[in-house]
This record gives sequence, structure tokens and C-alpha cells, in this order.
Amino acid sequence: MKIKNIIFDWGGVLIDLDMKGCIKAFEEIGIHDFYQLITGAEETGIFKTYELGNCTTSEFHEAVRNLANRPLTDADIDHVWNAMVKSVPEKKLQLLAELKEQYAVYLLSNTNELHWEYASDKVFQYKGMKREDFFKETFLSFRMHLAKPDTKIFRTALQEANLNPGETLFIDDSPINCEAAAAVQLQTLYYIPGTDLRTVLSEKLCKY
Repeated sequence: MKIKNIIFDWGGVLIDLDMKGCIKAFEEIGIHDFYQLITGAEETGIFKTYELGNCTTSEFHEAVRNLANRPLTDADIDHVWNAMVKSVPEKKLQLLAELKEQYAVYLLSNTNELHWEYASDKVFQYKGMKREDFFKETFLSFRMHLAKPDTKIFRTALQEANLNPGETLFIDDSPINCEAAAAVQLQTLYYIPGTDLRTVLSEKLCKY
């Protein structure tokens, strides 16, 4: 079935992430198990809760202060938290600009209010284009109160955008998320950060 729609993940696929830098920043404020906290399976942890939009940014700040056990300012916390997100390489912005001329392009991301507000506007600046020019719609975990790999986030996005899953390609840097997308009949592309996105995507699209 011909691909008509492409759904991109944000972190790792489009925007570069600096997990090591973020871990170091959290260690400097006294949180030494940050990686375990953010990648663990604990559904009620503050980082997962914040990603799902089930707590406010103020509550997130307070929880991080409690974890660090020191009187950090909101700005201190924003600085270490946002150390994770870097930029979208220009070649990927060029690719998005080209793709939107032939496909309906969407974004579906597990993200949170601070990361989105800090980075989303500035990283999608390209030849006069802004964030909203690249994507027909954006689906964000903290707004939807759903997160990958829960298949409900894919079903909801497909329904809201009125997309045929067989005509839709989902790109993510997590095999588990790709498996969940495939479970709802989406076409999938597992992207390994650092590889050339244009090349692997072209190879995938050439099959349709």
C-alpha cells in the first residue's frame, strides 16, 4: 500500500539528545540515579508523570527539589532538565521541508511541557519556516495524557488525523515503540540515531 503519511518521533529521530550531558547536570545538583529514574519502568515516577502531563511544571520543580534535597530555583532545574535537548540538524529540516510537499507529515512524541516550550520553536527554524509549517499536526504525550509504547496513543492519533494506518509510516528510535505502532497496523521504520535519515527513509519509501 502506498505511503501517504509520515509520522516522526521527535527526540532521537529529529532532535539530537545529550543524555550524558543531562546525567552529568543532574549529578551536579545531587541526583545520581537520574538515568534509572528516567528510563525505569516505574509508572508513578515524577519524570514519567510529567511526560504524561499528569503533574504541572510547578509540581515537577518541587519534586526535583525534593529528589536533590537542596533549595534549587526553578531556573536551576530548567537548566539541568533542558541540558538533554540540543538541535535539529539543518539537513533534517531540509528533508522535512521536501517531504511535506509529497506527504502529510506529523509529529508524535513522548515529551513534556518544559522541553517542548524550551526547544520546539527555536529548533524548527528553516528558511522562513516555523514549527507549524513542517507538520500537519503534532501529537504530544503531555497533552494527550498518553505515551508510547501504549498503543492507545497511536490509535488516538490515527483517529484524530483520520489516517489509514496502512498508508502511514511511523519513524522512531525505539524498537519497542515501533513494535507497538506495528500492532495497530502502522508501517514502521526503526531509526538508529547517527545514521543518515534521508538514506534510510528513502530506502523504506522506495518499497512502496
